[in-house]
Amino acid sequence: MGPFDDGRRRAAELEAYQALWNLWRSARRTDIENWESACRMLENYYTVGKARDNAEVCEMRIRYLEIAEPLPRLADFVQPPAYDRVPDAERLLGQARYQYQLARRRHPVREQQRLKELETTKALYAAVRAAEARAEAAELARRRERQQSCWPKGIVLDSDVYDLDGVAAQVDRQNAKIDSQIAALTDLLRTGLRQLPDTLTPDPAELAAHVESALAAMPLPRGCTPKSVVEYAPATGQLVVEYELPTVAVVPAAKAYRYVKSRDTVVETARPAGQVKALYASTIAQLTLLALATVFALDGERRLEVVIFSGVVETTDPSTDQPVRPCLISARVDADTFAGIDLHDIDPSVCLKRLNATVSPNPTELVPAPPLAE
Repeated sequence: MGPFDDGRRRAAELEAYQALWNLWRSARRTDIENWESACRMLENYYTVGKARDNAEVCEMRIRYLEIAEPLPRLADFVQPPAYDRVPDAERLLGQARYQYQLARRRHPVREQQRLKELETTKALYAAVRAAEARAEAAELARRRERQQSCWPKGIVLDSDVYDLDGVAAQVDRQNAKIDSQIAALTDLLRTGLRQLPDTLTPDPAELAAHVESALAAMPLPRGCTPKSVVEYAPATGQLVVEYELPTVAVVPAAKAYRYVKSRDTVVETARPAGQVKALYASTIAQLTLLALATVFALDGERRLEVVIFSGVVETTDPSTDQPVRPCLISARVDADTFAGIDLHDIDPSVCLKRLNATVSPNPTELVPAPPLAE
């Protein structure tokens, strides 16, 4: 072999050596590092065994399985070439190419295995979450039942109170709801007067239907779900309203509750009977005046000469256990008289007397109101 052949061989070795250097310098990639880190986490921390018992571990395993193995590159299989290994450069480059081709063939298989494991883990996660949810729901139900057992028998808590964690928190919320209901009943008329409907000019045949809709839309406290039947006689300008008032149950029977921690019991403080009677009488009086104000507010063309109002209660007589429908308030009100009353600052019961309304002497006992004088 002559000097020329030695020179060509040396040039080939140097070329291979330079190629190794170039490949090695570009070998490290962030995606490779991320994938290798994910593999370590899956192997050491977020294993299949741990994932079977813990939804959070299972969720983290899914996250790391979602990191796909990057496609192999030739540079990934190159080691840093030593300065004294120039003659081995071609052999080392050949080894790297062989390993690269082998990795390229194996990559699709590993990727299929990863995707299969990912789907399996997702199914496992759904099963683990469902099992944990069932266990949590069962524990929550046991806790709620225990809390409910602390309350006096017959007390039905609203869902926003029942779902609270801790009896003390439930008591605080229930007391706040009681206070809110009392305030709403006390200010029923003032609140409603701020939201009276706009005047309407419907056809006479449609006036009764519009009045019924307006009465149903009045802003009222909890427990007031009014129903009304309205009839209008265009010839006389007379409107007859039968309005369903709430029962005495609209007034909270309990004044407050307190939690006795030492006995793990909720104790009720009953509302005095006199306070219940007074607040109920005030409530139905305010409702009557608000209903009348709503009716007259709709009458933009002054078609109504007289409104005959009957406030009834549909309930069960506790003494006979039979359904009853007593009329607790009756009023015959002409438009001019009502227009002359300032409802914003008046005692509701005094106002009803001024309107010559008849009122039940004991509405909590369902005593009917005297009939209207002809």
